[in-house]
Amino acid sequence: MEDIIIAVGGAECGTSPIMPYVGEKFDGKYFTMLTRLHLETALLRCGFDVLDRPRPISDPQEMIMQANRGGAELAVIISYSTFGSGKSFNDWNGCKIKHGGGRFGAKSKTAAEDICAKTYTVKKCEVTACESGWSAANFPAVVCECGYLTNFEEARLLYDPDNSVDIAEHIAMGVCEHYGMPYIPRDDITAYPPLCSSATGKRGKKIKMLQAMLCANGYYAETDGVFGRSTDLAVRSLCLNNGLTESGGVTAAVWRDLLFPDVRNAVFGTKHTSVLYMQRKLYSKLYRSPKNGTFDTDTLNALNEFAVDRGLRHIEPGDEIHEQLAKSISSAKGGRPRLF
Repeated sequence: MEDIIIAVGGAECGTSPIMPYVGEKFDGKYFTMLTRLHLETALLRCGFDVLDRPRPISDPQEMIMQANRGGAELAVIISYSTFGSGKSFNDWNGCKIKHGGGRFGAKSKTAAEDICAKTYTVKKCEVTACESGWSAANFPAVVCECGYLTNFEEARLLYDPDNSVDIAEHIAMGVCEHYGMPYIPRDDITAYPPLCSSATGKRGKKIKMLQAMLCANGYYAETDGVFGRSTDLAVRSLCLNNGLTESGGVTAAVWRDLLFPDVRNAVFGTKHTSVLYMQRKLYSKLYRSPKNGTFDTDTLNALNEFAVDRGLRHIEPGDEIHEQLAKSISSAKGGRPRLF
């Protein structure tokens, strides 16, 4: 069977009302970027191909034009919804899977229903028609509005990396269901083959999957499926920062650090995928942490604020992050409450 090409994009969806404690609006663009990368990773792992993009596209219509040229058979666009004026929080919540119209309206609706059937296990979900007919598309199109910017709890999850992974994996399950292809679980180690240090110049879906995962972890790599200079530099930087052997190429340890960052590996004064994961979790819980992957003083202060609020022992520079604190950070719960 020939590769099924999926176009994955992120729509511009605006910002939340001002979040308490951090005093900033959460940007939906951060969620769509991260979830799009995790969805591309999941689809590539399951045997699909994803459309090469010379640059990220936030306009769905522009993405449709590019996907037409690239021979895509389905477009999946990640977004967020707003209820009301968007100036304050309300209780409207859930996920909307919208389907395009036009010549492929029936197929778009079926794809939306298959995706909805899987994402419904994560959160309340409904299928609706897109306001736009997507008449220019030469394929079915689905828009996944994964929550409401105007719902406090759903807005908080915009920066939670586990939320992005969870939603992306369930959308991928729906796409697999739609095409009758088996879903390969994220923790299936056979899906992540070693790539030796001489992989430079090689190409393929596994390399494109690696590139998406590098980008999701804060390392720039062109997502073109070619192990070029940017990918090589990104892998070397990750190995250097994570204490891995740089000359070993993409080993099982590299895949592990990209897939399953462990807060307990975060050490003050270092840069690590686990630090970026921890920072994103803290920020989603409304503790004002940087999101740069470097365990600096600001990150330590946010971490200790969180520890004090949870009644846990705080840490000093040089201390290991203890088990209780690591579990509490990684939990989906434990964020600061809504104030108004």
